[in-house]
Amino acid sequence: MRRILNRTTGAGGGQGRAPGSPSLDAPVLDAIAAYDLVAPGYAELSERRRAYLDAVDAEILRRVPKGAASLIDVGAGDGRRALQIAKQAGIPQVVLAEPSEGMRQLIPAGVEVWDVRMETLPDARREFDVVLCLWNVLGHVPSRELRVAALRNLRRMCSAGGLIFLDVINRYNVAECGIGVVLRRFLSSHGGDVPVKWRIVSGEVETRGHVFTAKEIEGLFREAGLNVVERIVLNYRTGRREAWTVRGNLLYVLKAGKR
Repeated sequence: MRRILNRTTGAGGGQGRAPGSPSLDAPVLDAIAAYDLVAPGYAELSERRRAYLDAVDAEILRRVPKGAASLIDVGAGDGRRALQIAKQAGIPQVVLAEPSEGMRQLIPAGVEVWDVRMETLPDARREFDVVLCLWNVLGHVPSRELRVAALRNLRRMCSAGGLIFLDVINRYNVAECGIGVVLRRFLSSHGGDVPVKWRIVSGEVETRGHVFTAKEIEGLFREAGLNVVERIVLNYRTGRREAWTVRGNLLYVLKAGKR
C-alpha cells in the first residue's frame, strides 16, 4: 500500500510548495488518475484538514432541509463525510458519485455508487433534497465551460425544495497562503489554474486544479442558474467562521433557480 508522506501543493487542499523546494519532475496527470494513486493515503490527507472539514460538515447539518429524504455527494471521495452527514440528518437515501476507481474502492459496501465525473452526470431522472460538492471538487473540472456544465448538472439533480452545498479553495486566502502568494496570484495571468502535488512513497503525484475568487464562482453560479442562499467563510486551518473572504475558503448554500 502506498502511504502519503507529504502534500505539498493543492487546489483541493494545501497551500503551495515553498520557493526553491525540489521537484521530482513527475508527469502531470489527469485529476482522476492522480486520485487513484493517492487513494491509499486519503484518510491521512483528510485528517490534516480535519478542523476545516468538520466545520464544513457542521454548517451543512445546521442547514439540511427539514424532512430531507435523499442525498447525493458529487466527487464523494471515500464517502465517509456524506455517509456521516446522512446518518446525523436522518437521510435514508444516499448516492455517491465518484469517478476515481481508487477512491471508490474505499467506499463501504452496500452504498449506491456512480462512476461518473460531475461535468458528465447523466440525466437519471432523479432529484435529491441535499446535493454535496465538497473540498474544491469543482476545481478539478478542467475548464470554465465544463464548470458551468457541472454546476448545471448539480442544479438539475436538486429537488424543488432542496439545497446544494459547495465549497471551493479561495484564490485570495491571505490567512492561509500569505500576502506574498496572494499578490503573485493577483498579478499572475494563470487565471486561477495551479499545480496540485502530493508526495507518496514511490515519488510525487502531480495534477492541475483551479482556485476561485468569490466574484468568479458567483458568476459561474448565475450562468448555471443557481441562486446563492448564503456564503460562509471558514478558516482553512481552524475551521473558524471568518467575517472577511480573505480569511478563509468559501462555502456556499445554493438553490436551483426557476427551471
